[in-house]
Amino acid sequence: MQAGWLSLLLPGAARLPGIVVMILAEVLVPVWAQSAGMTPWHPRHIAERYELFTLIVLGETVAAATVAVRGAFERSHGTGALYALAGGGLLMAFAMWWLYFAEPAHTLLATTHRVHRRRFTWAYGHYLVFTSAAAEGAGLATYADHLTGRTAMSPAAAGLAVTVPAAVFLVTVWAVHLRPHQTRGSEGVPFAVVAAGILPAAWSPAPALVTGLLLAALVAVVTLRQGRSDGQPVPE
Repeated sequence: MQAGWLSLLLPGAARLPGIVVMILAEVLVPVWAQSAGMTPWHPRHIAERYELFTLIVLGETVAAATVAVRGAFERSHGTGALYALAGGGLLMAFAMWWLYFAEPAHTLLATTHRVHRRRFTWAYGHYLVFTSAAAEGAGLATYADHLTGRTAMSPAAAGLAVTVPAAVFLVTVWAVHLRPHQTRGSEGVPFAVVAAGILPAAWSPAPALVTGLLLAALVAVVTLRQGRSDGQPVPE
């Protein structure tokens, strides 16, 4: 693998394919190495590492969106669309955080996910969690530039930059992080409905606000369902 990174010295046309191959090979090294025998590890510690990284990425998303929206306000002296973008972006970040932490990951890793295949599915699935969360911040910044005329993107394209990362985050978090906790197939229906509703929100006048409201509604559904399954009243 170390020798393979000499592909950086290849001519320009061959350099990018070489880098892609090396990245894929590096990612597969742990799978190959662990196939000979599982290294002892602590489920709660590993879960905490992934949770903290998710928090960091969501925090960077909030920071990037805040800087972009603040700059847009300074250039345009405030519009209703920018207020909707700011409020929707904040609502999205809070809802994404809540949904990710709706169930404790260490309980999965301590039981069913000690199986080799499931362990790596959970771990590598977080690549999509991290990238979609980071892309959300970039999407909000892109839409702020669209509102102030700093980009030539169409309204639909700018809206998709907001809604696609949110949909990918939602589907991935459900698939790798929440679905193993669920005992009935119907529990995934609200996630599918909200994900399907988020994408068309790109064509709405306020895609961030619509997406944030949909995610907030899903948070309410998940919280109520958890309260009922635990047999305890949901706190107000």
